[in-house]
Amino acid sequence: MIPIVKKLLMLIWLLGSPLLAQNVEPLKSAKSIRELSSEQGQQRLPVLIEGVVTFYHSDWGVLFIHDGEESICVGVPLEIRPSQSYDLGARLRVKGVIGPGEFLPVIWPNTIDELGSGSLPPYRKVSVEDLFTPALDCHPVEVDAVVKGTSFSDQSLVLDLEVNGRIIKALIPQRAAAETLPWQLLERRVHVRGVVGTHFNDQRQMSGRLLFVPGLESFAIEKDEFSDSEIPTVSVDGLLRVDAPFRARVRVRGIATFVLPGRGLYLRGEGGSLFVQTAQPSDLARGDEVEVMGFPVVTPFRPSLSAIDVKKVADGGEQKPHLFVASEQRNSREQCELVTLDAEYLELTTGRDSTALLCRSEGVVFEAQLAAAVQLQESLVPGMKLRLIGICELVSTRPLVIPRNATGFRILLRDRGDISVLARQPWWDRSHSLWVLGILGAIAIAIAAWAVTLQVVVASQSNLIRQQTQQQATLEERQRIARDLHDTLEQELVGVNMLLDSTAMKMNGSNPEASGPLTLARRLLRRAREESRTTIRELRSVTLEQRGLPAAIDELLRPLTIASGASFDVTVTGEPIRLAGTLETHLLRLAQEAVANAAQHSGGTRIDLRLGYTPEVIELEVSDNGTGFDPDTATQEPSHFGLSGMQERVDKISGTLRIQSAPDKGTTVRVTAPIVSFQSTLTA
Repeated sequence: MIPIVKKLLMLIWLLGSPLLAQNVEPLKSAKSIRELSSEQGQQRLPVLIEGVVTFYHSDWGVLFIHDGEESICVGVPLEIRPSQSYDLGARLRVKGVIGPGEFLPVIWPNTIDELGSGSLPPYRKVSVEDLFTPALDCHPVEVDAVVKGTSFSDQSLVLDLEVNGRIIKALIPQRAAAETLPWQLLERRVHVRGVVGTHFNDQRQMSGRLLFVPGLESFAIEKDEFSDSEIPTVSVDGLLRVDAPFRARVRVRGIATFVLPGRGLYLRGEGGSLFVQTAQPSDLARGDEVEVMGFPVVTPFRPSLSAIDVKKVADGGEQKPHLFVASEQRNSREQCELVTLDAEYLELTTGRDSTALLCRSEGVVFEAQLAAAVQLQESLVPGMKLRLIGICELVSTRPLVIPRNATGFRILLRDRGDISVLARQPWWDRSHSLWVLGILGAIAIAIAAWAVTLQVVVASQSNLIRQQTQQQATLEERQRIARDLHDTLEQELVGVNMLLDSTAMKMNGSNPEASGPLTLARRLLRRAREESRTTIRELRSVTLEQRGLPAAIDELLRPLTIASGASFDVTVTGEPIRLAGTLETHLLRLAQEAVANAAQHSGGTRIDLRLGYTPEVIELEVSDNGTGFDPDTATQEPSHFGLSGMQERVDKISGTLRIQSAPDKGTTVRVTAPIVSFQSTLTA
């Protein structure tokens, strides 16, 4: 309520501005201002009006004036507020502009001049229906009411007035706090004079009513028809029974279990506990025996008492709380009772005026509230086991408000001493659980990654072992074939050679016609023996299997060049890789044939071999500085089996053979073949 009024005044002030329309005739009556639409109110029309003060709140700058016919609100800026408050009935001249307001247009003054005293307008006596007529805003009225409560807020004394069953707030400018609250007005019938105020929303609609009352002198108390001797004493559970009158004063005696200065106290008496509403200043403390006189009030679950007078009867002692079981069905004796229960602490909420602990007991979640924002004796951690002592208040969201329909409860803690720590939070709480789960998850991920890596390594090693096993088996098979060739074919060729040599010796040139074919047969046989020896050497070449083609060429061919007296250089370009076995074998044989021809027939002093590796092809080049020859003539001679054999090998590997040579200019043999590899890099 109060923040809404202050918000209104703030917005009105922000909208105010100096006079914009100098040539416009100023408005001079409250009626003409009230008749303006909200759009007209935004035009900052000039105003010059006189009227008497019906209400002024010096802390808020809220001023109501009456011009003899109608009333209007004036928002007084801080810079022109007088040092002394405007008196009720003072006559003022207000000059300024009109602001749109949020319910009715308002005046934002540039100057306010006091013209002396004037006459207050008549206060219109209204019923509750009249009071809620929207057009009554800003008008002085008189109502009959019963004072139901008092409090202090925002530099104002706030009284709860019951007007024909409806509660309306009355605001009185008041700087002093609780010690000046008019507790003697409680439950008294009064005539109140004040100015009608309005709660509104952002669509300029009324959402509630209040009264701006100048002071306590605006309350007239009706004569009390009862004497103290006629007031009966009743038990707590005897209030508002079927045979009890509604508005009848009663006395209740009991022990104070919780005292709220300026608001009331909780009382434990015969037949249970109840709340006593009173703003009466007193020195009551917990455990005091008191006597309360007042009127019963209908409140949920159990009647309360609106006190006219509270007296301390005797000193008492601290009351023992009743054990509270959260999971049981609720009953009326628990309402307003001092109870104790054990609970698990969940979280803390701290506001400007209160501290709330969210707790759980036997599966039921509830709030334990402290009346003020206080520093607890010990920092609470979720999961702690607490013992709480406080006043139980039942809560229900059901339309039939009876104890068994209660849907919850809250505990009002009296001070921080009502909180005791029974057990610290267990180590295995949510935070630690999340940490452990996170660590286990990380370990699981690491194990999974290790397993995948191990699987890849095992697969790689298995593939390597399989390749090595295949290579070893191939090597052993080649060694076996080499042995078989040496023991069979080689020996038989040696025998045939010996027979041909013997035949040649016996003929001794006696038969010239047979000498030519015999000589050719001996040459062919010698050639076949050389081929078989070469094949056996290749089959037994461990270097080709283990170290690859460049190393095998250097190891197998260098001895041929040394025997001829020529120097031999091997050059490798590109990145050597393992080639398919057939390709490497043919290239080795081609290199061997070319180097052997150069060593035996060229007469050169230098033989160079180059292996060139590219991603697509491999190139073998053998060159010498010997006598050279004519390639076209040499390939036509039937005795030159080497060149034709080289061409056959090149065709088998889908390559090309080029021979460059000329007499006395050396020879270059170049073989180019597509790469067929094992995709592995060679090491020396």
